[in-house]
Amino acid sequence: MMQVPGEFSIIKEDNVTHSFCGLACVGWMYQKIKDSFFLILGTHTCAHFLQNALGMMIFAKPRFGIALIEEGDLAKQEPTLEEIIAEIKADHNPSVIFLLSSCTPEVMKVDFKGLAHHLSTPDVPVLFVPASGLVYNFTQAEDSVLHALVSFCPEAPAGEKKVVFLGSVNDSTADDLRAEAEALGIPVGGFLPESRFDKMPAIGPDTVLAPIQPYLSRVAVKLERERGAHTLHSLFPFGPDGTRVFWEDLAKEFGITVDLRDREQAAWEKIRKQTELLRDKKVFLTADTMMELPLARFLKSAGADVVECSSAYINKKFLGRELAALEGVRVVEQPNFHRQLEDVERIRPDLIVTSLMTANPFAGHGFVVKWSMEFMLMPIHSWSGVISLANLFVSPLQRRSKLPAFDKEVWLEGVMPSAE
Repeated sequence: MMQVPGEFSIIKEDNVTHSFCGLACVGWMYQKIKDSFFLILGTHTCAHFLQNALGMMIFAKPRFGIALIEEGDLAKQEPTLEEIIAEIKADHNPSVIFLLSSCTPEVMKVDFKGLAHHLSTPDVPVLFVPASGLVYNFTQAEDSVLHALVSFCPEAPAGEKKVVFLGSVNDSTADDLRAEAEALGIPVGGFLPESRFDKMPAIGPDTVLAPIQPYLSRVAVKLERERGAHTLHSLFPFGPDGTRVFWEDLAKEFGITVDLRDREQAAWEKIRKQTELLRDKKVFLTADTMMELPLARFLKSAGADVVECSSAYINKKFLGRELAALEGVRVVEQPNFHRQLEDVERIRPDLIVTSLMTANPFAGHGFVVKWSMEFMLMPIHSWSGVISLANLFVSPLQRRSKLPAFDKEVWLEGVMPSAE
C-alpha cells in the first residue's frame, strides 16, 4: 500500500483482478455504432465469456463475432482472416470492422496493426482495437475504440467552436444531452462515437470536448495533442449535483453564464424518497467499471456514508473535480481484494457496489449488493437520468427489506442435501 503524492489523497495498492476483460465493450459499442461489426480474435475461453456475458443479445442478431484460435494455429506465423472478413461483409454489410485483440494472440505476439491494415479496403476499413484483459479494464476498451475512430473524424476549422460529447450513450440519452445543450445556447458538434461511422464529428483546435463517461482519458489526450481540442474538466453529469456543475461549467466555456441551482434542487426533490433511504447508509464500492468516483460523489451528496471508493485506474487530472468532491472519502486505486474482504467483514456496510464476479459471494455472506455493471447499461446521465441513477442504488435495499427472515431449518437442515 502506498500514498499517491499530489493534491488529492489516493491510496494505491497492488491489484484489481475481479473485472471483465475489454471484450465486454462490444455489448454496448456495436449497438451504438449501428453500421459496424466487431470481430474478436480469441480462443474458446473468449467465446464462452461472450456467450455468457452477452448471450441475451443473440436474438437481436448482434454484429459481433469471434475468429477462434485453435491449437493448430499456435504454430502459424499469422492468422488468416480473409474468408471471415468476406463472410462478415456479405452477411452484415458494415461500414467499418473493428478487430479486437484478446489475451492469447497478444501473448503470441500477433501483429494486429499489420493484420488490420492488410484486411482494410477503402470502402470498409478494418481498425485495430487493443482490448486484452491483461492490460485494460473492460470499460477502457471503449477508449480504445474511440482512439481508432479519431483519424476518421473530419478536421474542424479554427474558429468553429462547438462541443463534442465523448462517450457512448444510447440514442435517447444523446438526444437529451443535445437538446439540453442547445437550450442553453451551446452549439453542438456531435458525439464521439456517433450512431454511424460516416457521421463522426468534426474536431479541431476550437472544439470543446465534454467527456460524459469517466474512463475516456486517453482519447481526450489524443484529441488534445493531435487536433488541439480543449477538454472540459468538470464533474460528470451523474446525479443532480454533477449535472448542474457539468452544464454550468460547459456553458462557461462558451461565454454563457447560467445558474441551475433551482433545477438541481427540483431534481433532488424528485428523488427525496430514495435519498431518505440512502441517508447514513454505509456504502462500499469495489473496483470494476471505472465509474466509481462519480457514483461515490453522488452517494456522498445524497447523504450516504461512503466508507470506501476504489477504482481500477485513476487519472488525477481527468478526474480531478470528482476527487476534490470526495474529500474525506477513502479513495483506493488498484485495490487489494483480500484486504477489502477483511475491511468489509469488519465494517459491515449496508450496501456493496461490486462486480458480477464478486457479488454472489458477498450476497452469500449476508451483504446487500448491487452489480456495478448495471450502471454501464442504464440511462443515468444528466437530468433525465437522475431517477434511474437513484433507483439503481435503492432497489437492492428495498428488495432486501421485503425478504422473509432466513429459515435455517428449511435451508440448512431440511430440504437441502447434507454437506457431509
